[in-house]
Amino acid sequence: MRGDCLWLCEMEEEAIDFQVVEGADPRRVTEDLMNQSFPSHEGPLWRARLVRGAAGEDCPPEEVRASFPHTSHLVLGNHHGIADGTSNVRTYNLLLRILNDVIAGRPIDDQEQLGEMVVQEEFKAMVSAKLRELQKDPENLQRLVEEKEKAMTSVPLLLQCHPSLEGTEVKTKLIFEELDEDTTRRFFHRCKKEGVSVGSAFTALINGATIDLAKRAGRTDETFTLQEVHTLNLRRFLSGDASKHLGIHSTLFAHAVEAPAAWRESFWDYARTLHRSFHTKLKQDGHLLHRCLVQLTKPAYPTSSLSLKLPPPTDDYLSSNMQDLDALLPYAAGEHAQAARVVRGASNFSRFSGYFVHTFRKRLSCSHCFSSHIIAEDTAKALIRTIFDSLRGLV
Repeated sequence: MRGDCLWLCEMEEEAIDFQVVEGADPRRVTEDLMNQSFPSHEGPLWRARLVRGAAGEDCPPEEVRASFPHTSHLVLGNHHGIADGTSNVRTYNLLLRILNDVIAGRPIDDQEQLGEMVVQEEFKAMVSAKLRELQKDPENLQRLVEEKEKAMTSVPLLLQCHPSLEGTEVKTKLIFEELDEDTTRRFFHRCKKEGVSVGSAFTALINGATIDLAKRAGRTDETFTLQEVHTLNLRRFLSGDASKHLGIHSTLFAHAVEAPAAWRESFWDYARTLHRSFHTKLKQDGHLLHRCLVQLTKPAYPTSSLSLKLPPPTDDYLSSNMQDLDALLPYAAGEHAQAARVVRGASNFSRFSGYFVHTFRKRLSCSHCFSSHIIAEDTAKALIRTIFDSLRGLV
C-alpha cells in the first residue's frame, strides 16, 4: 500500500518458493503456511509445498482411488492482497489443465492469457454512489453510523463464555470436516424442500452450535443474536463477463438475526427467517452499505501499528461459502492427474473464527480456521462436531 492505493508490480528477478515435503501431515503444513508472513516489498507473494507419502491420508472418491492410486497434497498459499478465493480456485483449475497437458506431451501456448488482473474500480464507483445516496438523509446516516460503532465494541458470544487465552502463541489452526456423497445429497434435498439455500441452513447450524456452547457454559438467554460476517464474490455484481477477473473481487457483508435458544426444535423456521433476512438485505445493497459504514467508522491505524497488538474481535465469525466448486474446476478430472479434495482456509488473527464452506465432487465440506491464541482447540473442535452432528440429525 502507498497511502490508500494498492500497488502491484512485477519482480525484477522471479523467485520461486516451492518445496517437496516427504511424509508430513498436510494439515500441519497448511497451518505452517497460514502462519508465515510474506515479503510484500520484494516478493514472492505466494508459496507452495508438495506433500508426498502422507501417512493416513487417502483419496476420498473410490472411483478416483481405483484409477489413481498415488495421492499427494499440494498446499498453495498466497498473500490475500493479490487473490481472493475465486482467483485461487481458478488458478488451481488452470494448474491442473497445464499439468495434464505436460504429462500428455501436449504443447503449451505460453502466449495465452489465462486471466486478467482487474482492480475494483467499478465496485468503488458503486460504493461512492451508495454513499452519496446515504448522505442525502443525514439523520438516517448518523443512526447507521452509531449502530455500526456500537457493533464494533461488541464481544462475540463465545468470548463472553470463554475468555481469550493469555500468553499463547498468535497462531491460526485448521479443522476440516467433510460429508459423504449420500449425506450431502440428502441435506441438499432437505434444504430445497424447506425453501432455504444450503448456505442459509449451514449458517443456521453454525449459529446453533455457537449457542449450544454458550448454554453449556451457563448462559440461560431465551434468544441470541450473533454477528455474522459473510464474504461475497463481487464478480456477480459487475457488468460484463467477469469470470476471468483475477485479484481481489470480494467484499464483506454483515448480518445478524435473532435465534432461539431452543433452535433445534424450530430449526427450519429459524433457517427460513435467516434466509429471508439475508437475501432481503442483500437485495437492498447491504454489501454496499457495509462498505460505506466501514469507511466512515474505520480507525486510522498508522502503518507501524501493524506490528502491534491487534484489536479484539467483535464479530462472532466469518463465513466464506463458495458453493459448488465443480463448476469452477472443470479440469479437476484430468486423464493423468486429478483433484480429489479441495481444502480452503485463511490466516485468521483478528476475526478469531472463520468457516470456509463448499461442495466438491458432490461432497459438502467445511474448514474451520480459528485463532488458537483466542479460543482453545477443544472449543473449536466442539463447534465443528456440533455443526455436523446436528446436520446429520436433520436428514
